[in-house]
Amino acid sequence: MSSHKKQKISGSDLEWCISNANTLSIENFIENFNYGDKSSANKRYSAILRTKCFKSRVPNFNSLLEQFKEWQKSQRERSYWDNRNQVLARESAEARIRVAAIGAVERLGVEEGNQIGTVQDERATEEDHQTDTGELVFAIATNTENTENNTRLIPWMFQDTNIADLFTKLQKTVIRMTINNRLLFIESSIHELLSLSNILLLCTSQHSPLYIDIFSEDILVGLNKQMLLECIDFEQDISDDVYIRLTRLMNDMDKNIKSKDDLEIDILLLGRGLTSPQKSLLRGIVAAMRKLPLLAIKTKNSIGEYELFTMYFDPILSSLLSDPDRNVLLRWSNITSEESGSLRPDATISKIHQRDFGPSFGFGEVKVAYTSTDNHALCHDLLRLGVFSKDTIDINKLQAALTFQIHGFHVTFFLTRLRHDGMYIMQEIGDLTFPRSLEELVSFVNLKNIRTLLIISEAFWRLCRPLSDSESWEAKRRPTHPGIYSLIDSSKNRHRYCSLRFE
Repeated sequence: MSSHKKQKISGSDLEWCISNANTLSIENFIENFNYGDKSSANKRYSAILRTKCFKSRVPNFNSLLEQFKEWQKSQRERSYWDNRNQVLARESAEARIRVAAIGAVERLGVEEGNQIGTVQDERATEEDHQTDTGELVFAIATNTENTENNTRLIPWMFQDTNIADLFTKLQKTVIRMTINNRLLFIESSIHELLSLSNILLLCTSQHSPLYIDIFSEDILVGLNKQMLLECIDFEQDISDDVYIRLTRLMNDMDKNIKSKDDLEIDILLLGRGLTSPQKSLLRGIVAAMRKLPLLAIKTKNSIGEYELFTMYFDPILSSLLSDPDRNVLLRWSNITSEESGSLRPDATISKIHQRDFGPSFGFGEVKVAYTSTDNHALCHDLLRLGVFSKDTIDINKLQAALTFQIHGFHVTFFLTRLRHDGMYIMQEIGDLTFPRSLEELVSFVNLKNIRTLLIISEAFWRLCRPLSDSESWEAKRRPTHPGIYSLIDSSKNRHRYCSLRFE
């Protein structure tokens, strides 16, 4: 049925209005008779209110007429029709989608070995996370078409289980979800959305119910540990002597035993004979001593995103992830890049080529911990990071890409790799809470945090670089889903289930 025609135009609508006069309003009139445009609805409703029959049988007809006059051309009316037009567009899209996709769905078959096919190498545009009807049709049609066309992934055996086949099964299940339910809630389906772009998200004890149902929790736990052992050097550490001297110097700062200038020199002198990541960490601590306030700022709402990452995170992160001598810089730029398309990551780790910025080795997203910052926004940031990291690996032929997500003073780091045929592993490799003041910096400099930061820095410099041999790698890669954002329901609900931990 056209969205611009009402479903009933006979006298039955007059009788319905009279019968429901006590609760009558223009909104429930529109919805009961399925009006699709404002003009027709207002014209018919106004005519009913002015009929002799309605006036003679409804004592409060004058009140209803006044309410309708106030409704017309009000902000409430405009908002109502904006929302209703979105609903009608989705219903219309669903009808077209079902007609176009039903043949493809019937041909999906029951074989679990069939893999999602190749997709067009295009980028999806995210516009305030609102679903556009044309994009939705394209996204779901892409899903059904790709499932039919792609060849089976090369087997990947782990604990006598073919991970590649299970990943294919996951993707096919998600595709059926998008056809049957149209849109996915990003809070509860972030793992599934990433899988449509061939990304397997692994976070310790943060697996979605569908992940667990398909892979089993034992397989996910074991696979996560194995992938960490492949890419992380857990031997990264600092000597007991240096650690003890460093903590004593931090204690001297806390007690005002030495001046800050003398302490900075003493800390930097500890770096003699240390590894490059260890020296970088000491420089980051000294830089933080120059940036952080003496005591934590009480009012969190007074700190904006730019101030959050430049004052609190940049001193340490830039020391660990930037090196002008190696032409690599961590930039808090909030601008587009070749790898991000039209989207703007808050931070980019860039390689410099002569006098220009070249390939991106990593990205960061930042959210202040306002009460309005919910799982919906944080999952969108994580989805963006997954797409950014995969695309920079594909475009620049990298071994890996590093991403980090900041929420308030907490940061989580991820490493993304093209690990197997058609499978990109996006894995959490560390998380920690950064200090809000010099007072908290003293307790921040502990062995656990030092080891975590050294592990992340070492992994970045060792893995986030171009491949030496890209021939075999080229056959493994897969394009990014071109309409991923069109599959996301724009509604928000703070009580909606989310398997990820956002601190």
